Amino acid sequence: MSVTVLITGGRAPVALDLARKFARSGARVVVAESSRAQLCARSSAVAVSYRVPPPNRAPEAFADALADIVKLEGVRLVVPTCEEIFWVARGRKRLPCEVLAEPLGTLRALHSKWEFVQLAKGFGLPVPETVLVTSQADLAGIRRPFILKPVFSRFGTKVRVVRGNVALRPGEGPWVAQELLGGTQICTYSVAVKGRLVAHAAYAVEFTASGACVSFEPVEQAEVDAWVTEFVARVGFSGQIAFDFMAGDRVLPLECNPRATSGVHLLGDELAGVLLGDVPDRPLRPAPGARAMIGLAMLGFGLAGVRSWPELRRWVSVVSAADDVIAVDGDRGPFLAQFGVLWENWIRSLWTRRSLIECSTYDIEWDGR
Repeated sequence: MSVTVLITGGRAPVALDLARKFARSGARVVVAESSRAQLCARSSAVAVSYRVPPPNRAPEAFADALADIVKLEGVRLVVPTCEEIFWVARGRKRLPCEVLAEPLGTLRALHSKWEFVQLAKGFGLPVPETVLVTSQADLAGIRRPFILKPVFSRFGTKVRVVRGNVALRPGEGPWVAQELLGGTQICTYSVAVKGRLVAHAAYAVEFTASGACVSFEPVEQAEVDAWVTEFVARVGFSGQIAFDFMAGDRVLPLECNPRATSGVHLLGDELAGVLLGDVPDRPLRPAPGARAMIGLAMLGFGLAGVRSWPELRRWVSVVSAADDVIAVDGDRGPFLAQFGVLWENWIRSLWTRRSLIECSTYDIEWDGR
């Protein structure tokens, strides 16, 4: 596989994992990242890492920088990983290569927690009761309890459970009010080609850091798989796409993330070929016994969330069985780099009074602009 791949979002564990998968498959990997602290720059899987302008502050300069890298490095494929995908899609006409991203209009509809539900509902797929909220008056008559969250948001950082009266916060709207569902939260990660599912992993949310899952174990959930298969087929979607579901008495989607997510960690190196267009006869699935975790986060946030002896035994079981996504034999640079990423996010958190996870995306967030 003698091709050059450009991965954006080099701060993220999914970007690091994809870089390693591409490199082990024979591709040459270059990375573009706007943050000074990142994981990929110190990985032996990465040939070179470029610092680029922050996309949500300088979108034109960001697109120009990517175009320059593509031309200089002879890039065949650009693979966005995090929320910078929206900014990549915004400037994709400047990139003289293949870009693993749908047009911005499609991505916007999927990223919007209101438009996504309406789209799925129009396909006849089951969805939770959801109301668009643009003013305080829109809350009247909504059955309590419900979930209130901005139409464009991430990581569940601004989600509120409303059981009585609630005052909307100025400057954060519009919102969606969604019925409060019980059950187990299940996340998925998939790759599709023209509506055909070619890779798929589902995992239950168990240990988290500021709302983001940090341990990954595949689960079999036929209703989730069928829902995802039908949705991507109806959209005719191509690229990476992920969903959050709640599986209880009913299995219903909560939201869509039209980008890479942590399900990447459960799939093998064959994923690199799939992303380059090597379509398998059957969708790529996690190997039996696949387990992964963000080790440092499990030692910190995961352990801090333990509240009982059974939970502690479960934590020990997960840590013992899972492979650390960051610390990998033969590629130890990212293990040290993660402390720099954590430090930068911590300092920014103190400065802005935002959570660590919010600070990890401060310069790439896209809210429908």
